[in-house]
Amino acid sequence: MLYRPGVARRTFNSIESTADQADAYVQQGRWAEAEKHYRELIGQTHVINYEYDDWLRRLAEIYRNLNRPREAAFVYLYLHYFDMARAQLAGDAHTGLRARLAEIEKKWTEAAQLYQQAKLPVHAAVSFEKAKQFTEAAAAWKSMLHLPELTHRPYEAALVHFNYGLAAVRLDPNSSEARRALIESQRKLEQVADDFEQVGELERAFDCFQILLKLGKESAQFENLAEGYVNCIRVLRDDNLKFYVLQYYEDFIKLALERGELHAAATLYQEAAAFAARAGLPYDRHYQHKSALTWMKCAERFIETGVPVQMVENALLAAASQHSAVGDYPSVRECFERLAGLELPDRAKKRFSTIALRYKGLASPPVELPGLPDYLKQQHAYADIWFVDLLEWEMDGDAYAVAASIVGDLRYPNGIRRRALVVLLMLADAQARNAEGNAETLAEVADKLGELQSYAALSPLEKLFSSGDASIRREAVRALRFLYFKRSFVIIRKALSDPDPQVREAALVAIAGLHFPHAFNPLARIYRESTDPRVRAAALQSIGKITTVEAGEFLVMVLRQESGGLREAATAALSQMDNADVLPILRQHHEIETNPQVRDTLGELLRRH
Repeated sequence: MLYRPGVARRTFNSIESTADQADAYVQQGRWAEAEKHYRELIGQTHVINYEYDDWLRRLAEIYRNLNRPREAAFVYLYLHYFDMARAQLAGDAHTGLRARLAEIEKKWTEAAQLYQQAKLPVHAAVSFEKAKQFTEAAAAWKSMLHLPELTHRPYEAALVHFNYGLAAVRLDPNSSEARRALIESQRKLEQVADDFEQVGELERAFDCFQILLKLGKESAQFENLAEGYVNCIRVLRDDNLKFYVLQYYEDFIKLALERGELHAAATLYQEAAAFAARAGLPYDRHYQHKSALTWMKCAERFIETGVPVQMVENALLAAASQHSAVGDYPSVRECFERLAGLELPDRAKKRFSTIALRYKGLASPPVELPGLPDYLKQQHAYADIWFVDLLEWEMDGDAYAVAASIVGDLRYPNGIRRRALVVLLMLADAQARNAEGNAETLAEVADKLGELQSYAALSPLEKLFSSGDASIRREAVRALRFLYFKRSFVIIRKALSDPDPQVREAALVAIAGLHFPHAFNPLARIYRESTDPRVRAAALQSIGKITTVEAGEFLVMVLRQESGGLREAATAALSQMDNADVLPILRQHHEIETNPQVRDTLGELLRRH
């Protein structure tokens, strides 16, 4: 996700004059007026730390004087003044917040117990897991297996079964109950993944396959691992995420080699080479060379273990083919010499000897066969989505809960934590006025959630979009223009067919703001599905700003197949695209184009570049 500086709303003349006025109100003991001014100040989330933190310390003191301890605790939680925050949270009304505070302090057992008191079983179970209290964790997950709320939530039900199964296996590796839970989770995840793929939500299907990968790793079953990786690679390939595909091949190959699965590793190297070649990435020869070496090791392993000679023959022939592809002819000769030495029919041995002689004296290729650079590789410590997605489900799109989960978490940049604090204080103020359910309040909440620029904001925005009030839906959609995630398009696609014209207009604004590499497929889908020329033109404009080869190819296709305004939009997008790799595509289509008008347009684009 791209980071953007804080969006400041200038509802006052200047920071200096507002701060002076706020301080004057404090000196006079006019706490309500002072609170209003300091709230305006902390809305300036771009200010340097020492000045911003000084405002917060004063604001917390004001809340204490106003007898608003919860709001003071929010501020102290941001500042990591844990003891001061805890002192404000006495009483059963604040159990959930005390649990959050204990969680931020990594007091996992205390957090788990408080979450149980607050009737938040998922949060409690995750905290028990982090405390490594596996008996309590298993009991907590087991208590959720048959929750009525999960009856029509197959994905979340699968995650509960998965977490219970893993927790129970840690306690008793031979537990039949644990195995049944894991089998049930696998069945549900496979079905849910298929459902997600059917409706085009590939990233959600990918989540399912990543969890199946985790299941394969925990069970040490290579077949399960293979199925998980194959499906992850397939989804990434379908989503045009080329480097991610190679990263997953790298990870899969590493695991195969660690487990001595040489045949699988050699085959995967070949597949990675074929993919790199098709995708126009310069790593195919590297993977072919690795495949050749692995096939030779595979042949040696086959000889040692006494497998049928035909399997050794096939491995050496595969190695020879891959060595030949990279021009390593001495190694090709070595493969055929080894083949000639196998216990094969005399006719075959003679043929292999003859072939080996043909490669005598031929040179090796240059040793430089570049592989995927280290900076593009990721150590796949997979996100614990089996926890994260259940925590999201339990928070149920509650903007207050989401903001509270962010404000004290130092994994988020200060700018995002500050905006989360603004959301919390705005909601608290609305509650004090009995206005938390007003359309005006909820529309402002939606706007502030967008400024969080965090994936966590999507769930509450989805809930706000389900509102019957068009003004709330409109702001929920507008907020998406800051949220650079594929999931943002789930709401946008619904908004494009909303009965309210202002909601549909907000969707166009959001489309115009979302141009990042992973947005290509959702934008292309919107283009294909829509019959509205304005929507299609907006999608083309954003695709043009992505500047990948796939985006360029798509725009050229539109230019050639469409006419009128859509052709003009595609042409304008291509003229602004800054990617030299698109030029050969333009040149190729210019050479074969039969429509004179399109040919002239392509020629003009080539001259501009």
